[in-house]
Amino acid sequence: MNIELKNVQYAAFSSEETACYSASLYVDGKKIGVVSNDGHGGCDRFHGDQAAYAAADAWCRANLPKIVFDGRDPLDANIETCCARLLDRWLIARDLKRDMKTKILMRDPGDGHVYSVKHRGKPEETIAGIGKRYPGAAILNRLPFDEALTIYREALA
Repeated sequence: MNIELKNVQYAAFSSEETACYSASLYVDGKKIGVVSNDGHGGCDRFHGDQAAYAAADAWCRANLPKIVFDGRDPLDANIETCCARLLDRWLIARDLKRDMKTKILMRDPGDGHVYSVKHRGKPEETIAGIGKRYPGAAILNRLPFDEALTIYREALA
């Protein structure tokens, strides 16, 4: 089952205990409704095809890995935890796109960390300078976006 969030609207200023967001929920390419959270704690809300939502929830419980919090007993994944993971991925992708507009991002071959350098309107010069100083560094701006996103996400973990 392919579960996706589209048309995400996120409000960091209103996110307190949970993420404040609204998004269209798609299952296997079909929009089944809208999922949202006010950001003040509590569960997500869903408006739409309840049968499709219940089927997606059952699939998540049966197929996604259990969630472990600080040595506590593992909890079953569900559609809400799936949406939370998808929202986190969306936020990381958004941040990467934003950073790549004004910065050159590179993974240092020595320590594996990702560093950023503002290019100040001269990205090619900045990349050349990074290449001289850090031979073998992976320039995320030059990689396919999905590959750069994987490296960026790993650096945040």
